[in-house]
Amino acid sequence: MEKFMGRAAPELVVRRLKKRWGSLSPSGRLTLNADLVRAPVECIDYVIVHELCHMEHPHHGPAFTRLLAAKFDGWRKIKHRLELRLG
Repeated sequence: MEKFMGRAAPELVVRRLKKRWGSLSPSGRLTLNADLVRAPVECIDYVIVHELCHMEHPHHGPAFTRLLAAKFDGWRKIKHRLELRLG
């Protein structure tokens, strides 16, 4: 099992979500929207990296944004694409 930032991979759940592409629970469960299967691979990668960054920073503050930028170059463009799809 690969590690992210020195931590073991979280439990993974895939199900339909109405308002988000993914989430990371406080207990460490990573939930991904089943509709991601229809999204381009870079969008799937972005959602996974975004949620894994929450292991270090649970909120979307500046430290979270810096970590996300360090782990996923060009994330803002991908986020915008996903927002258009979920809208």
